[in-house]
Amino acid sequence: MIVLTMANSTISLDPEAPGLDDETRRRRRVLARMKQMSVAELTALAVEAGIYTEDGQLTPPYRDDAEPSACRPTD
Repeated sequence: MIVLTMANSTISLDPEAPGLDDETRRRRRVLARMKQMSVAELTALAVEAGIYTEDGQLTPPYRDDAEPSACRPTD
């Protein structure tokens, strides 16, 4: 179980909490696995996902100078 603490509140990310749909349970399990990864493992994952290049730079879709998208229509 992942527990995030922010200011005066605590958020539990227990994948077995009641009332969750299957997709939310799956995301919480992935987050728990990622929390256990080393920085090198997380970096390798980001490179494999196409977020970062091998030399540690953001790929074009994730840079500030990327083309606007539905998520960032006012860029």
